Amino acid sequence: MEFTPTIWPEEAARDDMDHCRECELHCQRSRVIWGEGNPHAPIIVILDNPGAREDKFGNPFVCGTRQTLQYAAFEAGLKMEDLFITYILKCRPTRRYNKEASRGTCVRYLENQLQAQKPKLVFCLGNTAVQWFFENMEADVKSLRGTWYDV
Repeated sequence: MEFTPTIWPEEAARDDMDHCRECELHCQRSRVIWGEGNPHAPIIVILDNPGAREDKFGNPFVCGTRQTLQYAAFEAGLKMEDLFITYILKCRPTRRYNKEASRGTCVRYLENQLQAQKPKLVFCLGNTAVQWFFENMEADVKSLRGTWYDV
């Protein structure tokens, strides 16, 4: 079987989130990106923030990060149904912003997602995701690689 990157279905943002104005990122975003894949999947992948996978009109495409992630899942024998991808920040920052305030706002939504979805396994990809998950602002992905953590 050959690997072909595909656009995974996107889970729509909650109604209250779609028009969120709690932090300055609402001035930068084209839209809120809640997550993609299977929202009932046993595995959740948390990324720092959405990338440039949608243009200013909200048309999805598969960027290099998504292709790499999809390829890794394919090589591990996982299917789209096994994974849900979500983010610390729920919209793409395009310029400088108050990171602490924006992350503090968005993390509340992420925590609600995790409580509702109850994943069996969580993968954090990126320093922001790792720092939040481990509640340690000094944590970094490189120093945590190669080890399993029970949180």
